[in-house]
Amino acid sequence: MKAANKTNRRRGRGKRNVWRRFGFASLCASCFWGTISDASAFDFKIPLPTIVDALKKETPPSAEAEESAILDSENDAASTSLPSTFALDLSPSFSKFLPYSIALGKVVCESNFPLEETAGLQAEIVQLQNDLVGYLGVPESTEKISLCLFRDRTSYIAFICEYFPGAPTDRPALYVKEPGKPGVLMVRRDEKMILNVRHEMVHAYLNAALRNVPIWIDEGLAKYFETPPGERGFRNPFLEKVGSDATSFFASPPSLTRLEKLTRVDQMRIREYRESWAWTHFLIHYSPETQRVLALYLRSLRPEEQAGISSEEAIRLQKGAPLKRLLERYVPDYKAKYVEHFRGWAERREAYESGRPAEESGAR
Repeated sequence: MKAANKTNRRRGRGKRNVWRRFGFASLCASCFWGTISDASAFDFKIPLPTIVDALKKETPPSAEAEESAILDSENDAASTSLPSTFALDLSPSFSKFLPYSIALGKVVCESNFPLEETAGLQAEIVQLQNDLVGYLGVPESTEKISLCLFRDRTSYIAFICEYFPGAPTDRPALYVKEPGKPGVLMVRRDEKMILNVRHEMVHAYLNAALRNVPIWIDEGLAKYFETPPGERGFRNPFLEKVGSDATSFFASPPSLTRLEKLTRVDQMRIREYRESWAWTHFLIHYSPETQRVLALYLRSLRPEEQAGISSEEAIRLQKGAPLKRLLERYVPDYKAKYVEHFRGWAERREAYESGRPAEESGAR
């Protein structure tokens, strides 16, 4: 009996040892395949190198210095005057309807009324391109953008029906981008024409220079730049509500995760437009670090960074490496800083409007 019990105990220990070895082997295999999976996540085929790098757990000591050098070199290369013209055909495309025309950077502006009647518009079109290229690091567009201006609603509708049948005619402005063709931006003249031109020009330029621009950042930048130059940081109608929300006791920033999941314009309501604008305002104005994060993010949307893959694949990868990851890496306490930014912005606005120097108000 004792011998049998001893034998059974040996068998029990043997089984337990087998299971221990099996468990250890499984753990090793799990770690190995986990390592392989992590490695494959950073395969050279992924077209978002900047953001993929931001997802790595280890941050090389010189990462920020290297990225700063990259951004500095790009900003040095970016023209502070009118962007260069490459070998684009900047001839008018719609002379039948629009006899007046002028080339402004990558934009060919055509109209059915003298352009001198739109005071300051030409300078604003040039300045907007410069701001996107030199200020935010958006690459120069390699496509022509046609900006078509109409003196009245009748000629505006007639043009759309002639060249883009089926497109909506009940909007004061319309941007159409057909595959393989330059984008066409159409705006009819009314009291908001210049605002509409600024807003839609941002869409046109971003989608001519970048690829698969997420809807929220597309609209956030458009809402930011639709305000006249010199007033963008202080006069947007969204500012009062955003500032009020930031002063509440339980203030917190709007969800970036929710915004980054949006894929269609019809998902954008007034709340989404306001929150997209607010994040854009924070990124541009809070500090050089937040502005650098925005520039890095836009840089990952350049066509050369997404070469060789489909739009569906690029969008899928973009969802897996959103702007939020860059903020978590470079501005870890970005949520608190977002609240701080808008809580203190009212004072900066008062100083700005009173003409006091920016240093006195702490404006960035």
